[in-house]
Amino acid sequence: MMNNVPATSLSQSVRAAILLIVLGYILIYLLPLGLRPLYTPDETRYGQIPYEMIQTGNWAAPHLVGLRYFEKPPMGYWLNAISIELFGKNNFAVRLPSALSAGLSAWFVWLLLIRLGFSRTTAITSAAVYLSMAEVLIVGSIAVLDTPFSFFLTGGMSLFYLALKDPVRRRERFYLVASGLFFGMAFLTKGFLAMVLPGLVILGYAIWQKEFSIIKKSLWAAAAGIITILPWSIIIQIREPDFWHFFFWHEHIRRFMEPNAQHMEPFYYFLMYMPVFAFPWLAYIPASISGLKQRATNPDLIRYLILWIVLLFLFFSVSKGKLATYVLPIFAPLAAYITAGIIEYLKSGKTRLFILGALINTLTLLILLAFVVYRQFDDPGKSLLKTTYLRIVAIVITVVPLFAFITLVVPHSSLARLTPVPLLKKEKHLITPDTMLVSDASIVRAVAWVLDRRDIYLLSKGELKYGLNYPDAKGRYLGINGLNALLKKVKQGSFKRKIAVFCQDPCPKISTAMNDTDAKYISNQNFSIWVLNPNKSQQ
Repeated sequence: MMNNVPATSLSQSVRAAILLIVLGYILIYLLPLGLRPLYTPDETRYGQIPYEMIQTGNWAAPHLVGLRYFEKPPMGYWLNAISIELFGKNNFAVRLPSALSAGLSAWFVWLLLIRLGFSRTTAITSAAVYLSMAEVLIVGSIAVLDTPFSFFLTGGMSLFYLALKDPVRRRERFYLVASGLFFGMAFLTKGFLAMVLPGLVILGYAIWQKEFSIIKKSLWAAAAGIITILPWSIIIQIREPDFWHFFFWHEHIRRFMEPNAQHMEPFYYFLMYMPVFAFPWLAYIPASISGLKQRATNPDLIRYLILWIVLLFLFFSVSKGKLATYVLPIFAPLAAYITAGIIEYLKSGKTRLFILGALINTLTLLILLAFVVYRQFDDPGKSLLKTTYLRIVAIVITVVPLFAFITLVVPHSSLARLTPVPLLKKEKHLITPDTMLVSDASIVRAVAWVLDRRDIYLLSKGELKYGLNYPDAKGRYLGINGLNALLKKVKQGSFKRKIAVFCQDPCPKISTAMNDTDAKYISNQNFSIWVLNPNKSQQ
């Protein structure tokens, strides 16, 4: 069928598709990065920790507001710190590594397909499908560690499979070592998952294919991964011997197994939300399965993709702790699988399941648009090949502006609950360098980011509980009792420093403590600030 399309026409189509994807990526992923204030807790955390690395020169042990923060290794912070060094302390710099990770993941989807016998158009289309998936679009525009982790995992998994299929021994070893390098960087981003997840897929693939030499080859990747993580692992062990105990037991064993794990959700959580996470492409899975049953360009790769999707999905479903971003690593293989299947299905001349997917998406869109409105008020002449790809491109072209539109029309009140940054910037002039800062743990990252201060006393411990246990953090936890004692000293005249207290509403205990003072009170109904100057009566 490809012969029906002139080579020059196909080449022009490929160039046009690449140009559209690049322009769409710039427009949707890159340009809006600096337009929204940083959200709390994640974005302010992943801005503040890298910024403190730059300030202190300590790039080995992550700290948050001057306290040890050992929930993750440093790679994600390093990427953000490099971005801040290059582009300055701003929202764009904090989010850029996440957006670049999404774009580079799409490149690996393209690379995997183009190297394994698929046409250039199929490979390019698959990259576009990946970038237009709902979760990829949303998570790729915010500062979280899941996007770089997913990128490193996607790179490692893709390169490993390319190694298995390369007949040239030198290139095979190169791909194996490169895949290990990516797995090592994934480990340095989120830890032991970078070992477990590829291990599950590689072992499963070896069993399915009955090629146990694959396990032997994986030792090259494992060795390269160990070499990648070893320098930092030794440094952190010397500087902070307790890091591995906390990181392994708290961030991995407890989160995966314990009944009171953080972000606890039922087993079916991801199954329930996948239609939303993978919108609009999950509706085309029946067409894709049908197409690949009839004819698959590379059946071995399809098996690899299936294991990559299913085993990771089951692993995250079994885990007690769940967040929507955890399943991001399955979207690259899902995009490749769906695209390859849809194209085979449409090439066969069938359209019924494709139309069914379109109808499901139309109904979903109507429901979503109705919800948005509610919240605001609280072709025969073309060749078969061209027609096939144009149908898929039409979905990409329509869904990307849709998500941009939804981002713009989300009620301002909903976003305001997630970011104290605008209020902090507006009232920043009230804070002097010698002002004593006291904050609830829920917004302390934003306070540190906006005011460029780490010497902040805490009214609650939150995720900083572990760091507060160290001797050099003694006195940093004030609590409500400590705040009451401090205010008593103010009334007695024995404490003269200006005090600023920050909290996320509702904060009744703090309000009760501050109501008996003549502090200036500022609130936007989501966040509150009290500024008390013992040396000057409040106006």
